[in-house]
Amino acid sequence: MADRKLSLIVVAHPDDEVLGFGGSGAKLAALGETVQPIILCGNVDVRSRRPTDQQLFADMTAANNLLGFAPPVLGSFPNIRMNTVPHLEIVQFVESQIARFHPARIFTHHPSDLNSDHTQIAHACLAAARLFQRRTDVPALQSLHLGEIPSSTDWAFGGIRQQFTPNTYVGIGDFLDRKIAALACYSNVMRDFPHPRSPEVLRGLAAVRGGESGLRYAEAFQTVFSTELC
Repeated sequence: MADRKLSLIVVAHPDDEVLGFGGSGAKLAALGETVQPIILCGNVDVRSRRPTDQQLFADMTAANNLLGFAPPVLGSFPNIRMNTVPHLEIVQFVESQIARFHPARIFTHHPSDLNSDHTQIAHACLAAARLFQRRTDVPALQSLHLGEIPSSTDWAFGGIRQQFTPNTYVGIGDFLDRKIAALACYSNVMRDFPHPRSPEVLRGLAAVRGGESGLRYAEAFQTVFSTELC
């Protein structure tokens, strides 16, 4: 597959693709781009209040369909135990998806996230993103973006690692409601206010990021590599 209008969303768990990238991904999909989620811990077997396998897959399908995303590619890596997997195995899995889909952009976690799975995937994705400079059959990557996952990126303690520092903003005013509706497709993921995964906080975060950038509502990213304006 060599679709140059394709964005890869590489995340740990079902719902991360919506929490961090749902509005921006839906906007790209509406513009005619392909948005391909890669979910490495597809089974989330230790998740609190996890539904049945059948229900989880139905929830995932409904959420991604609502946003206009392609059907997710699901890995079988261990949930909340990614730190037990050799780094190379995670890198090679991500590389295999890059070689398969030839993305123009990659979106993934920030390495300072409180959730260890997010951290492991972020580091692996940073390494895998250089694949195009090591293989002549992989087209050049145009950009690499680190996103924020409410109840993980915002819960990381400061002063230990470099924290999320946004420098790219995507206006999602027309897609915020769709993002929240997609999250509601996932059983037992949303929480009551003031939890970060409540509708009120998600709207508030989008308003804050919008205020930072002069947009009404926005999702924020830390762009660490880009040739898109060159």
